[in-house]
Amino acid sequence: MVRTIEDKPVDRITTADLRLFLSRSHQAGRSGGGVLAHYRAVRVFLRWLVREEVIWDDPTRRLRPPKAPPPDLPVIREGEARRLLLAAEMGRYPLRDKALVLLLWDTAARAGEILELRLGDIRPEGVRVKRKGGAYQVLPISPATRRALWAYLRNERPQVDHDFAFVSEKGWPLCYNTFRQLLRRLFRNAGLVYKPSHAFRRGAAVAMVKNGMNPFALQTMMGHKSNLMTAHYVRLAEKDLREIHSKFSPVRGLFKGD
Repeated sequence: MVRTIEDKPVDRITTADLRLFLSRSHQAGRSGGGVLAHYRAVRVFLRWLVREEVIWDDPTRRLRPPKAPPPDLPVIREGEARRLLLAAEMGRYPLRDKALVLLLWDTAARAGEILELRLGDIRPEGVRVKRKGGAYQVLPISPATRRALWAYLRNERPQVDHDFAFVSEKGWPLCYNTFRQLLRRLFRNAGLVYKPSHAFRRGAAVAMVKNGMNPFALQTMMGHKSNLMTAHYVRLAEKDLREIHSKFSPVRGLFKGD
């Protein structure tokens, strides 16, 4: 702030000075969170000056604060998915738990959509899920996921009087609360910090974008009616790519000694 207004007296600081300060903070390469933190510090200082009657007007009153950056939501990464699969194989119902992990990771579907699957929804071409609003959509799955799903249905799913695909220990349809407990156990056995089921959806979407899936195909895969939500997952993938590039940029090798 001092670099922006130099030795200007505090009672002569204007809203225009503050706008210039924020603009130069952006130009200096600070993140959105960093700019916001600087703004808040200046605002606290100026309001303290008003309370102490050093100045009579708070110039931040006429200034729209910078927007806070969106929070980083939990995302399942590829290495975590592998460890969860290993944990699933060591559990009491390894075929069921492995099929669940693979379906979530392979389809980017919501956990509720997977838990609502009926036997008739298991198709040769994929799984038919019920989207928000009641529409049905068949999501393609990989051969490995298909094999895991059929292995569970043929060898581990008990004979019950309903057609829900995934079943609890007592033979009831697997509800979300039971699934969440199952998921917590998998994370614990894998030595990972727990992440909610929606982290699979985010992680799968990010992985698909990084693997080359175009945004329109991702929008269709995830059942988004608007491309606004899909754009969020694309931005997550771009952030990953920037972080990877910062470590492995070929130009970095040219200036290792600098």
